[in-house]
Amino acid sequence: MTMTRISRRSLITGLGALGASGALAACGGGPAGSATPNEVSFANWSDNFADLYTQSLDAYEAQSGVTVVRQADVPFDDYQTRFRTLLSGGQPPGLMRLNDDFVREMTDKEQLADLGERISGLSEEEYFADVAAFTALESGQGGLPIGSSPRVLFYNKTMLQEAGITPPSSWVPDQWQWDDVLAAAQEVTGGDRYGICLWTDTGFENTFAVNNGGPGIFSADGTSFTLADPAGIEAIQWVVDLTLKHKVQPTWAYLTGEDADLRLFTAGNLGMFFGTMGLATYMRENVTDFEWDVAPMPAKVEQRQEGSLSVFVVPRESADVDRGWELLQWMVGRESGSIFAEAGAFIPLHREAAALVEKTSTQGENMALFAEAAGYQTTVNSTRATAQAVQLYRPQLERAYIGEISVEEALTSVRAQVERVIG
Repeated sequence: MTMTRISRRSLITGLGALGASGALAACGGGPAGSATPNEVSFANWSDNFADLYTQSLDAYEAQSGVTVVRQADVPFDDYQTRFRTLLSGGQPPGLMRLNDDFVREMTDKEQLADLGERISGLSEEEYFADVAAFTALESGQGGLPIGSSPRVLFYNKTMLQEAGITPPSSWVPDQWQWDDVLAAAQEVTGGDRYGICLWTDTGFENTFAVNNGGPGIFSADGTSFTLADPAGIEAIQWVVDLTLKHKVQPTWAYLTGEDADLRLFTAGNLGMFFGTMGLATYMRENVTDFEWDVAPMPAKVEQRQEGSLSVFVVPRESADVDRGWELLQWMVGRESGSIFAEAGAFIPLHREAAALVEKTSTQGENMALFAEAAGYQTTVNSTRATAQAVQLYRPQLERAYIGEISVEEALTSVRAQVERVIG
């Protein structure tokens, strides 16, 4: 699931954007999927790593002799509301990025080429199998994640060391439990300083539900809203109680400001917070008055992290499925993966390329933890209507965040509605 950092304002804005529609314009002068010898078309949304995609595609052109016709990148929200036109309009690109929320829906509708046989030839010794398996569904496998941005705990190393706390530097579950994290947060909380912040990144929902022994937000077959099961309810209530009961996490109202947790952290007033690998660059540029580092997610029944996935797919109606597959093979390969790893963008699917992430450390931070995290990947089980389900349950959870109702009341009150939508 492509998770986001949210506030009440961004939640409302994001839900409103789901109703928009339109068409993506291709640059290069012809239909997006027009068949031309030695050409393959490519579509992506705009993000901070556009220059890295350019480097990868340029290198592919140089080595293969194939020209990559690149459609104009558009913002994430616009891409999400328009991508259906690319898949259903009859002339989709050879390779396109797809929000992982929609992988099951597009696969079940047979809008993606089934690459299962080709993907089965990739060696598990070379690639992270758990990450690659995300797109392997009963109805086919239309693409692959080219990489993941693992979620970890960023922490104020100076603050925690002064309190005599040293989080583990690797994924060792018996040394870093939920109770250990709570105790650490309580130790450093005081005055205008908070110990921890977990709930500004929506990835906490699935991560903590899975680590509490449940299947996560949805069942494996995508038909049940399992966040409303006891394991899910207990996990989310634990996070909510960090604020309402233990007073070690900022209130939801406080966190409605844009990047409020990041501002707290860089000001030295937050001990730990939950976020993706991409925030490491922000830390290097903005943290100046203390040392920071990263720690693994705390364990309970499991110790998993939900990395945000960059998924690319080959549309079934593409003018040249073979060309699309060849480009996808390049993007999950060592050379392309190294471009992203050496820039610290994400953990590539290719294991050797992933190891290069460690070299991006500039201030002694434990960047090797991110590469290790790929072996502890969990993902949100996909459904036919994930976006619609989110619209139903997250507003109710927000009521629990401010103590208006319990998490159990919030989730069970919408369970039937959610399951009608996804069933």
